[in-house]
Amino acid sequence: MSYFYLKVFVLICFIIGVSYWTTYNSSLFESFETKNKESIVLLGDSILKNNSYVSNGKGIDDLLEERNNGKVYSLAENHSKIVDIYSQIDKIPSDLNNDSTMIFLSAGGNDILSFYVDQQEDSTNDTALNPMFSAYKKLLESIQTKMDKAKIVLLDIYYPDNIKYKQFHPIIKEWNKKIYDYANKNNYKVLKISNNLTETTDFTMGIEPSSTGGEKIVGLILNK
Repeated sequence: MSYFYLKVFVLICFIIGVSYWTTYNSSLFESFETKNKESIVLLGDSILKNNSYVSNGKGIDDLLEERNNGKVYSLAENHSKIVDIYSQIDKIPSDLNNDSTMIFLSAGGNDILSFYVDQQEDSTNDTALNPMFSAYKKLLESIQTKMDKAKIVLLDIYYPDNIKYKQFHPIIKEWNKKIYDYANKNNYKVLKISNNLTETTDFTMGIEPSSTGGEKIVGLILNK
């Protein structure tokens, strides 16, 4: 009779052990999965919102939503200048202010285009970049103020391989240098898309990220 109770006792211990092990593994897996789910926030211009220039479902935000483990908040808008991005900041949900959120900012390109291309200013005059970059820094400070716990990644500007824009490469280079210097001094990471979007096929309409260029940007974002 005592042997029977011993077997029952062993069986109960086994069941409890299996239950504990299953619960522990489940908790461990959920913890691991949560840590690897980063929310991505896209702020800025058409470099991060190229949907109007590619086939349906091939936009950068579309591809990120397919491939990222966490949620993607696509707030960037085509044609946005630095001043326009403040309204995008207002749309960031406050509960995203945590260390599992990565904010990617692409800004300044349309300001440069507006001044040097639309207003036909001298492409050798880089003095206009100073007030532009001051506005850029104020924008970044606003993002940092609201999202002080999130990680903020800055995008530089690529060099479009189009004869219309090649004359502005020195201006873009100077702008990028300002970004690199500021990021280095203030511990921001920089996504150097200028090193990766270098082929004619990376662009559509001469200056916008094509589906090929978008794929490259997505890859860089997911590997950041």
